[in-house]
Amino acid sequence: MGVMKKSNGLSLLVVCVMVCLCSGAWWNNNSTTEEQDDVLTATLDSTSIPFPGRGWLDTFATVPSNRMEWKGTTFGSAYDVLFDGHPEDHVVRNFNAWVNSWIFSPATVAQLLHKTQSIEWTHYLLCYLRNLLGGILVYYGTSLIFHYHIYIHPRSQQIFHDRERPSPAIIWDQIKLAQMSLFIYTALPVVDEYIIEQQWTYVYYTVAQIGGWPFHLLSMLVYFTMVEIGIYWMHRTLHTNKFLYKHIHMLHHKYNKPETLTPWASIAFHPLDGILQASPYVLCLFFIPCHYMTHFVLLFFTAIWATYIHDSMDFNVDPIMGSKYHTMHHTHYIYNYGQVFTFCDRFWGTLRVPQGKTGVKASVGGGDSPQTSHSKKES
Repeated sequence: MGVMKKSNGLSLLVVCVMVCLCSGAWWNNNSTTEEQDDVLTATLDSTSIPFPGRGWLDTFATVPSNRMEWKGTTFGSAYDVLFDGHPEDHVVRNFNAWVNSWIFSPATVAQLLHKTQSIEWTHYLLCYLRNLLGGILVYYGTSLIFHYHIYIHPRSQQIFHDRERPSPAIIWDQIKLAQMSLFIYTALPVVDEYIIEQQWTYVYYTVAQIGGWPFHLLSMLVYFTMVEIGIYWMHRTLHTNKFLYKHIHMLHHKYNKPETLTPWASIAFHPLDGILQASPYVLCLFFIPCHYMTHFVLLFFTAIWATYIHDSMDFNVDPIMGSKYHTMHHTHYIYNYGQVFTFCDRFWGTLRVPQGKTGVKASVGGGDSPQTSHSKKES
């Protein structure tokens, strides 16, 4: 039986590799020569730039004080400098710069350009600062919402009438660890944006570039499936590799009881832990076509999802890898490695379905607690 499971697992991995290779080959075969030279911007001109277009740049240019001289050329604003005046040639950068413009004024960008004397350093520094600010807002915003509904709302009396509440000390420990991790963890999306803007991936920006909605939806399915498998194996490796577990992943697993798991634990980890587990979102882009906005939204979604699966509550809908499943992972270590779905754990034999109410000892309410549940060591 063990040999059969390993054989099935190897077969699935081979299939996954073939899917990735076929996806890349399909993209190459269905791209015109112009698209291969410039995948994201082929056939685009200044009047047909995809969202957000160039209207936002034109708005900045109407303000005389925004105009900037850069290497002998006058631009409408410092943001225009980032594209050398041609956003149609940089549609992904155009989107990132537009998002940045909601936070940083053209005057701020101009100051950075003068200090760094580099368009690239300025652009990616702005992206990092934006990601850091966004990560802080998402972390504290989602955690506060979950915190209110779990620990403050009147229903919390019912939730914790027969189980222990997390202590303020635990929550404060998680906040400090998460905040320290954010400074490094939020650098991964900058690397992600760089390789996409350099056109080293199979990322596309418009549905037309992939051949229409059917191919777009198919590419989304393949991408998300491969990411889920990649995260499963990365997470599992962080447990089975003794060096990685001891020096990187174990820090997150000090929260190993239901009463030590809270929404604030979502990114309370070693920053390399978070980067490694999120890396399949980036690595799959080298092999599988993916819409940029789909990729962008998924990165945002995972931050919220991580808050949910660490709240140690009982809401689950199979085949979703909900918080009850992930609590079992933290208490038993060798089960439920998946991120969003249970299919990887089910296929590779590491799924454990939790029984009873979370945090309640079996002798009290039938809960599947660490003290009463048997487990096996993973070889």
